[in-house]
Amino acid sequence: MIRLIFILALITTQVSAQNLDGLIKFIKDNPKKASIVLIENSKEVLNFNGKQQMPLASAAKTIIAIEFSNQVAAKKLNANQNIAISELSKYYVPFTDGGAHSAWLKSLKKTGADSVSLLQIAQGMIRFSSNANTEYIEDLLGLENISRNIRTLKLRQHSPYYFFTAGAIMTCLKPDNLDESVWAKQLEAMPMNEYVKQCETNHIKLKTDSTFIKTFSARNLSFAIQKIWSDRLVASNTADYAGIMQKINSRNYFKPEIQNILDQIMEWPMVYPGNQAAFKHLGQKGGSTAFILTDAFYATHKNGTSLACAFFFNNLTEKEELMIQSNFASFEAGIITDAAFRQKLITSIK
Repeated sequence: MIRLIFILALITTQVSAQNLDGLIKFIKDNPKKASIVLIENSKEVLNFNGKQQMPLASAAKTIIAIEFSNQVAAKKLNANQNIAISELSKYYVPFTDGGAHSAWLKSLKKTGADSVSLLQIAQGMIRFSSNANTEYIEDLLGLENISRNIRTLKLRQHSPYYFFTAGAIMTCLKPDNLDESVWAKQLEAMPMNEYVKQCETNHIKLKTDSTFIKTFSARNLSFAIQKIWSDRLVASNTADYAGIMQKINSRNYFKPEIQNILDQIMEWPMVYPGNQAAFKHLGQKGGSTAFILTDAFYATHKNGTSLACAFFFNNLTEKEELMIQSNFASFEAGIITDAAFRQKLITSIK
């Protein structure tokens, strides 16, 4: 299921490009599985399959963060309002988030009996990628309001939003008397509008019936079932997400009051002193399933160089996923910190 990836925790040294040749070759040789767009100093310098629509996994949470910032700035929400963690727990399904929700609570030294602010919930959605936090915020903001940003931001291939945790639960709804292979075929054949309606029904049950979530376990889900769920996640392309990162990093697209909240959510890597020494701004959101790895980030160096980038992988085999995962952080760090590596990447893939 969607797993926790820590990227950009600390970038202080130049990254050698030598060990990343295999990943660069994979991107070039697999145009149906890979896409990357890079913007440097407001100029698009690399676009490889930038218009190819691909599932976003948790990278989709960036738009939710934008709508959260919109509503806080408009005083529809109070970012400092405290919410009981038990309200978030309604949407927590073990084994579906790679330990993200637990890691977030541990970072705050909170237990299920405590409360947290709305801002902390939004920060946990981005930095730790808590799906429970995401489900709660989606409900709070309203799916229509979140999806409206697709038009506002002029995203050309972005699919509408539906509930994150409720979507994961869809795979667990197999009737007891039905063979898994039959259930997989039924799920695959289900029209997307029906699938989304069922997710909404699941969300309402999660919200109102505390026993509903206890009937599910994702521990033993087959890869075939997970693949159907993964393929139906909210989708977009790297051109749109590099553009979103560029808008955030420009400091002049969003109103100052919106930008202020957005910075507090997206720029979690700036808590590290090494990043504070090297960058004026650094923000990121990625995501993954067993078949997907996505990343979107922006950076403004102390020397003024600005970068915005998105790279997505989809339909990966287990071997491919392990190879990319092992090089993921170095690839991202190379783009951000090493101008020679960026040029090599551009030259190799163009």
